Amino acid sequence: MIMKILLMLILFPVLCFSQTQKDLIGSWQAAPHVAAGYDDTYTFNGDGTFYYFSNQMDCSKREIGFGGYWELDGKTIHLTITYYEIEKGGWLEPSNGSCGSDSMLVGSVIVRTFSIPYAMENLKIANYKTETEDETQRYTIELNNRKYWHFSKFEY
Repeated sequence: MIMKILLMLILFPVLCFSQTQKDLIGSWQAAPHVAAGYDDTYTFNGDGTFYYFSNQMDCSKREIGFGGYWELDGKTIHLTITYYEIEKGGWLEPSNGSCGSDSMLVGSVIVRTFSIPYAMENLKIANYKTETEDETQRYTIELNNRKYWHFSKFEY
């Protein structure tokens, strides 16, 4: 009987509080609401690809995001970054009302640059759970000690 209780104490947290790769599919934003643009966002696709959008409210930055492949290994997401997207050219002007920054980049073009050799990054997962905020229930997760909210099953 004691062995059964010990086995349940060991297995229960693993079975109830671990996530599968399927649980992570969709877009995860580092803010509970969408303002004039997204905060930092990871989108994990079912085909094993991902895209990271950096905060869209900073209209003066040149770094748009990066993408590649992802794999879940226990409590770690392994990212293989195969490309980066950046803004090339253009100039800065005073920002309009939709930016969170003092200036915005105009006249630029988004360029995809391939990463050779591939860059690797690991995201440590913690506190995967359901939370209610403003009467909306969402999954939340911590990636490298930063909280993210699940917004959709949208794949990018």
